[in-house]
Amino acid sequence: MLLPALAVISSMHYEGDVAPTGGDFVDVPFEVPAGTVEIQIAHGDGSDSVILDWGVWDDTGAFRGWGGGNTEDAVIGVAESSRSYRIGPIAPGTWTLVIGKAKLDPTGGRYAVDVICRDDATLPVRPRAAFDPAVLAPGRRWYKGDFHVHSDESGDASATFDQIAALARMRGLDFVNLSDHNTDAQLGLAAAHQAGHPDVLFLRGAEITTYAGHGNAVGLPGYVDHRIGYRGRTIQAVLEDVAAQGALFIVNHPALDLGGNCIGCAWRHDATPWERVAGLEIITGRWDVVERLFTPQAIALWDAQLDAGHRIAAIGGSDDHRAGEGTGATDTPIGSPTTLVLADDLSEAAILDGLRRGRTIVQLRGPDDPFVELTLARPGGGIAELGDEVAGVARAELTVHVVNPRGETVFAQLWRDGEKLDQVPVEGADFTHTFADVPGAAPHRYRIELIDDANRRIVVTSHIFVDGVAASPEGCCSGSAGGTAALAGLALAALLRRKRRP
Repeated sequence: MLLPALAVISSMHYEGDVAPTGGDFVDVPFEVPAGTVEIQIAHGDGSDSVILDWGVWDDTGAFRGWGGGNTEDAVIGVAESSRSYRIGPIAPGTWTLVIGKAKLDPTGGRYAVDVICRDDATLPVRPRAAFDPAVLAPGRRWYKGDFHVHSDESGDASATFDQIAALARMRGLDFVNLSDHNTDAQLGLAAAHQAGHPDVLFLRGAEITTYAGHGNAVGLPGYVDHRIGYRGRTIQAVLEDVAAQGALFIVNHPALDLGGNCIGCAWRHDATPWERVAGLEIITGRWDVVERLFTPQAIALWDAQLDAGHRIAAIGGSDDHRAGEGTGATDTPIGSPTTLVLADDLSEAAILDGLRRGRTIVQLRGPDDPFVELTLARPGGGIAELGDEVAGVARAELTVHVVNPRGETVFAQLWRDGEKLDQVPVEGADFTHTFADVPGAAPHRYRIELIDDANRRIVVTSHIFVDGVAASPEGCCSGSAGGTAALAGLALAALLRRKRRP
């Protein structure tokens, strides 16, 4: 039996120059006739030295997908689309192919595009579902995850949702944040797969990938326009839109300056509204490659923004694109590094709340690194945790608890305001030590870093924030980390408040 041939309603060809001036994006309008069920767009840049990105907006200006550097044809349909592109009704009118100038020759580049509109579909329909805010596990504890994972809905990735979940489960993770480039096409697909993986939570997300920096939006339910400079679009507006959708923003691999080998990877947005940044990747990718090259620079940026009063959590992300099968110099499997989040349960809302509060620990090598926890004795009794702010602290007693089952030679360091104060060797598989510091009448922040015997960072915590108090003029004492001097009296609390994210 012969199947009926699909009718081509229209076929159009467009080509033109892409100038190195005039902004980072070029619009190519095209006409979609009535009765169209599927649009196929074949695109090319015609050069090994030129890289163009591709995206589509419909006749109303609504986003229909961003394929980035996808080399295959884009197919946009009513019931199914190719990766990176949304499904939905196809209204007749003038649509727009947007070309991004990812990499050009000194003289620019050139595009060639063929657009075919058909009256029927060619793609098999994949299952999709609505987001279900389910709680996969009850109880307040440290949940392990990876905030930077790509599925095959990213044009440069090949990992399926089942492969992502299987590898995360094997590595002992509880959650992964889906970080596909500049699209929300993955969300309905991931929601359909979630039911088959009741022990690994897929966080809704996207990597907002710009030519001056990348960042993950965590808990993002829809697309945020990433086109900085297009019709006056700014990084401030991007982060405002992320917040308006109830998501949190993480600056990714801020020091990863690899030029054309990683377009826009280093963070170069000078006008960043840091008060809207929830987290910063202090490590991305393979520990043995990046810990000495990029992590110190990332931590320096982190400390600089903390010095400015912004509350930003430490984050680690693998940036895995191939479910552990990547072979590049910085490729690393899901979970290397691992970020722990102290959350009330295993749900998207609880993980977001823990991140928002700064309750994170980064295991830079992966989930088998020692577990480190930092707490502070509150002046009036009780215990403060990472992310807490404690006022009226005359003497800061900070307890570090390290679980080191493999018996590695490691050292626990106390850091205050970006400076190392003290260091002790970790002894035994279950180790506890209390550092002491006299903060004085000033705000401070404390974190723990665990290093190995080669002075390489292997675990970094986020911070506990302290508002100190001044010593009485009649008092006598000062102190330092590890010291035992006590203040003779207290003055009024110096409650110097820090900026908070809205």
